[in-house]
Amino acid sequence: MHVYIKDEILKYSNDTENVEKIFNNINVTLEKMGLQFSHLIVDDEVIYDNYYNYITENIRGVKKIEVIAVTIVEMINESIILAEQYAKNAIPIINRLAEGFYQKPNQNIWSQLTDLFEGIQWIIQSISQINLIEASKDVVSDYGVWNEYVQEVSKLNDIIPELENAILNKDNILIGDMLLYEIIPVFETMTEKLGVLKSEAVN
Repeated sequence: MHVYIKDEILKYSNDTENVEKIFNNINVTLEKMGLQFSHLIVDDEVIYDNYYNYITENIRGVKKIEVIAVTIVEMINESIILAEQYAKNAIPIINRLAEGFYQKPNQNIWSQLTDLFEGIQWIIQSISQINLIEASKDVVSDYGVWNEYVQEVSKLNDIIPELENAILNKDNILIGDMLLYEIIPVFETMTEKLGVLKSEAVN
């Protein structure tokens, strides 16, 4: 199989013992290039997570792995744009979720609540990823606004355990209240801060 990283091509035999070596070499190569890993395209299949497991499980048939990498600026700007889109689109959905819990939540409502948890987890992970980058202070357009955004998201870390308790206690009214009066205000402020960061993005 061939692994493509920008202009470099690495060749490996299709053995599971090579998987760790492949990812180590990808990391070393990207570090030399000053790039950040984004995702993989494996035989035309776009893979955004569980890369290691996917390659391991499909190793025998893999012919081509394309490593999609971006500059630090591109990665941070993309994360900000995606987070703003998600937060903005989530607000009306959370409103409907709250209404659903005030009445009798059906399976679809519970499924959407699970999706919300996953979305919040993604936002928290994207912040952690950016904060791990040493140069992020120089790349984020307004680091003061970025810190305000991070502080807003950190409120979700306090809200989620309370929400989980309400779910365990099957207190649907409390779930609705928390969605409407605690989570939505956080998402509204997040959208505002992300909008500022997006409009002032460094190119």
